[in-house]
Amino acid sequence: MQEPIYFYTRAMPFWGLSNFSPPGIEADGVYWPTVEHYFQAQKFEDIEIRERIRRALTPKDARSLGQSRAFPLSRDWDARREGVMLHALRLKFQAPQARALLLSTAKRVLVESSPFDYFWAAGQDGTGQNRLGHLLVQVRDEMNQDSA
Repeated sequence: MQEPIYFYTRAMPFWGLSNFSPPGIEADGVYWPTVEHYFQAQKFEDIEIRERIRRALTPKDARSLGQSRAFPLSRDWDARREGVMLHALRLKFQAPQARALLLSTAKRVLVESSPFDYFWAAGQDGTGQNRLGHLLVQVRDEMNQDSA
């Protein structure tokens, strides 16, 4: 079995799999600089808050705004979050360079190695759910089926 591919920081070879990396996506009739911008904005029903997140200068700024509890989250956010992420990933990996990167991972396991996140990533001790990695594998599998 091949070694997993770990991604998280810009210094890592597969950083392009990160939600903080380009390319941006077009969704809801507007351009989002990164998947992170889009994902964080979808937590909120208030259009002004969404737009503020979309215009954040960096993905880190978008995440900070999205994680702020100064604004009320959509009531159904927990039920929708994985679907929102999957939609955004499908859009991102339509871009030729991003698509080529994801397909280059072949059948290897993909692991977001953030030490802070135990839902989307593996967490510091590797016991996290790595949902982002699983969704990326799903998108990769869909792309491979489409080209078969």
